Amino acid sequence: MKNVYKTRRQLLDRLQDITLRMTEAEDTLHAILSGEVDGLVVTTAEGEQIFTLSGAEHPYRVMVETMNEGAATLAFDGTILFCNRRFADIVRMPLENVIGASIHQYISSKDLDVFNALFDQGLTKNSKMELTLQTGDGNSAPVLLSASPLNQVDMHGAMCLVITDLTEQKRNEAILAEEKLTTQILNQAAEIFVLCDHQGRIIRSSQSANQFFGRSPVFQKFDEIFHLCHSDGTPFALLSELNDKSLQAVDVTFRRRDNSLVSFLLSANSLISNESVTCILVVMVDITERKKMELMLQKANDELEQQVRSRTAELVVAMEDAVKRKQTAETSLAEIKKLKEQLELERAYLQEEIKLEKNHEKIIGQSDALKYVLYKVEQIAGSDTTVLILGETGTGKELIARAIHGLSHRKKRALVKVNCAALPPNLIESELFGHEKGAFTGSHTRHLGRFEIADGATLFLDEIGELPLELQSKLLRVLQDGEFERLGSSKTIKVDVRIIAATNRNLEEEVQKGCFREDLWYRLNVFPITMPPLRDRMGDIPVLVDFYVKQISKRMGKTIDGISVSVMDALQNYGWPGNVRELENVLERAVINSSGSKLRLVDELEVSYQESHISNRTLEAVERDYIVQTLIQTGWKVGGKNSASEILGLERSTLRARMRKLNIQKS
Repeated sequence: MKNVYKTRRQLLDRLQDITLRMTEAEDTLHAILSGEVDGLVVTTAEGEQIFTLSGAEHPYRVMVETMNEGAATLAFDGTILFCNRRFADIVRMPLENVIGASIHQYISSKDLDVFNALFDQGLTKNSKMELTLQTGDGNSAPVLLSASPLNQVDMHGAMCLVITDLTEQKRNEAILAEEKLTTQILNQAAEIFVLCDHQGRIIRSSQSANQFFGRSPVFQKFDEIFHLCHSDGTPFALLSELNDKSLQAVDVTFRRRDNSLVSFLLSANSLISNESVTCILVVMVDITERKKMELMLQKANDELEQQVRSRTAELVVAMEDAVKRKQTAETSLAEIKKLKEQLELERAYLQEEIKLEKNHEKIIGQSDALKYVLYKVEQIAGSDTTVLILGETGTGKELIARAIHGLSHRKKRALVKVNCAALPPNLIESELFGHEKGAFTGSHTRHLGRFEIADGATLFLDEIGELPLELQSKLLRVLQDGEFERLGSSKTIKVDVRIIAATNRNLEEEVQKGCFREDLWYRLNVFPITMPPLRDRMGDIPVLVDFYVKQISKRMGKTIDGISVSVMDALQNYGWPGNVRELENVLERAVINSSGSKLRLVDELEVSYQESHISNRTLEAVERDYIVQTLIQTGWKVGGKNSASEILGLERSTLRARMRKLNIQKS
């Protein structure tokens, strides 16, 4: 520590001496140029001598040559007219090569603009600044340039430069900065840092080491002050343990005066110079708390293992007891199976009732026509069969599609929907099958189509009858092979998508008109479900009215607790060409215009629409149409599983008798 202190003091003294000499040189130069002095006292080997300046060229040159600073006289264009040997030494060039050369060749490119500014100032007044000279050996030297104009000479624009070499000063400053940084690191480090000489004597220590002992351990033997031991209790000796190798994370302990142990991970490295050890760096990390945690974890692990052993023994006893009880349980197995079968039957029945009562996906109603639709939903939901939902607008075809998806094995994925009537013809292909970047004007990024999004899920194609004819062939290919290409790409993409389509058009008529492909119609019409219009399920109107009035009133912050008989009669006597959607809109307008708690209709509902549809039909005609519709949907299968007789709840013989009576024959 003492040697380090002396080195720092020597550096500071050296820096102060250089600064003093530079100041004296500048003052001397100023005095000479201004003519304030006529002579100088110069210290030489023979002692102090007086040199006169006026007309005394030789003494003046002796003075300049004995300066520790470089000196040069420059012409107005930067040519070096004269320089002393010290200047030549600084730029590392022979003196004869320097005189007559341009000063600019010794200025580094990065300092050229700064030097030009100094040069311009030096023509009129004294100026100085630090910059870097480019030396002849390709290196650089930091210097302080002092420029002064030579006003006492005949040459216009002459200048005198005094160059002070700052190389040693910069090196000393770097050493001091490094020393300061090292000291700061050692003072702030949580780990214990110790620097020992080759004999193991501590020559420097960190602040954490001083705090550990309560005093500085410097000048003491490492082993004598630490008294470290290995984890097995054997003493630790630094020099013998190191033995020309490095130590990495050695587990050692230190015993305090109160007999408590402190655990360390010790690492040591020899710092070698000229093939001999100059010093040893020792780093010690306190792991006492970590050791305590390890012991606690080990203890907890041992206790857990003991609990596992005890629990295992209990389980063995319990298993033996279970084996003994098995024989007793087997005698009740037959009765349990019988009860289970009964419960399954009851459960299936109750589930059916709940589905019909609670409906699917907000499907409101209790009519036989709606129950029949829900029954068909139950039939087809569990498979991947393509479903075609038919029905007038506003009957709830999308709700049926959501009900099928919600009961399928794909229900964990979202139902993907495309409304074929809502998209322009030039965009629907991109929406269905996607496109690559640059496939058409405005396609700046790649776009995934609905078929890719619905891979592994269900795709609902609403208003399929509106699909352009040129896209129907591409849709047919997806239905047949599960393959398609994005717009602008030749790569074939395979998908696993279940298709549910819906339309309010008569696709058979569209096929005859040439507006819909016949092969696509056959692909879609695998399992048709017809959603009955509201006029065919008038018994559901009170339930629907109650549901929508409560829902709309709650949304609008109103309370409607009464619907008069006249209002309900008007609602039930209307034909509802817009079906449930029209009913909901009529009720919303009624709630908005009802100022009290009673519902007041705004729309004038005419009964002629409904009468024109049902007044001329007999019960026998309705029955005949219903049976024919069922037979068509089952492929004219009269008896057996999934047959018309099963759906209608009739015996096969009874159904055949009704068919003969109603003159129903397969065309």
